[in-house]
Amino acid sequence: PPPPPPPPGPLSEEELFERMSLDELNSTSPMDPVFFDYDAAEILPEGRSILQRNAEWMQKWPSTRIRVEGHCDERGTNEYNLGLGDSRAAAVRDYLVSLGIPGNRVTTVSRGEESPFCSDSHEGCWSRNRRGQFVVTAK
Repeated sequence: PPPPPPPPGPLSEEELFERMSLDELNSTSPMDPVFFDYDAAEILPEGRSILQRNAEWMQKWPSTRIRVEGHCDERGTNEYNLGLGDSRAAAVRDYLVSLGIPGNRVTTVSRGEESPFCSDSHEGCWSRNRRGQFVVTAK
């Protein structure tokens, strides 16, 4: 009989990507969050570096679409924080578009203060809640 075929080699990065579900992909956090100063929606220098890396990831995987979620800390009214979250998500989207990502690949939503990363009441925690977070919605 002929010898058996050689075992398949390791999967390429593209094959692994194609096999992952959206939930599996998002659990790997392929795009880092961007953090904001208190009561602000301006992209900080560190945020610009993060968004550059995130844009490079999106350029590598051109079929992906993402949702940018704008988050706030617990201070301020719910209504105010929903508006601030919208502003943060829009600032992140606009920056990605300025880096060449087509706008139709990026949607935005505000989560206000409703989905905190951390629930303690001190600046160390609040600073992690003031963020633009990414969810891959299509690949």
